[in-house]
Amino acid sequence: MDLRRIDDWSTLSGANVQIRLHGHTVCAGIVDAVTENGRILWILPTGDSRRLYEQDGSYEVWATEEKAGFHYRVSLGLTCALRV
Repeated sequence: MDLRRIDDWSTLSGANVQIRLHGHTVCAGIVDAVTENGRILWILPTGDSRRLYEQDGSYEVWATEEKAGFHYRVSLGLTCALRV
């Protein structure tokens, strides 16, 4: 599974994600809801209660592109050059 850190949380509704804190996974599940500005999301972990996470610089969201048409901005740390 090729996970990537997601910077724009507003596009993640319905996605299967991992929430990480200081490099360690603290929660995994389906994104149940996201605020319009993408600063807060709710996760439904398997077999557990709904949890809220705020994009405050501490938590990171990691996900894969699982559905056709599901696009989100990722942090790659790669430089791309365009050829004309």
